[in-house]
Amino acid sequence: MVYEVPTSKASIDQNQWSFKMPGDRKTYKVPKLQFIKPSLMREMDAMNNRIDRVYALLEHYHPGIVDRFEGLDQVEAFYTAWAEGSGITTGESSASSES
Repeated sequence: MVYEVPTSKASIDQNQWSFKMPGDRKTYKVPKLQFIKPSLMREMDAMNNRIDRVYALLEHYHPGIVDRFEGLDQVEAFYTAWAEGSGITTGESSASSES
């Protein structure tokens, strides 16, 4: 018998986190933490700070949008809200949230 890997559920709306950029009517979506691609998870886990993690996440799903952030406070707020929307606290690493 051959095991079939199940289809990803990352695109299901309930597994997505939505956000808007200042002055933009468009709604953007990124997967919640537990639904991001494993290759991106590895990249993000290797990073030591939230700024790099936000950059990697946004560049992967919405190339160029990270350049629209004007301050580190926006990056920090984005990361905190995304982490909370994903069900983790900002003090946790992604690895510890999976255990």
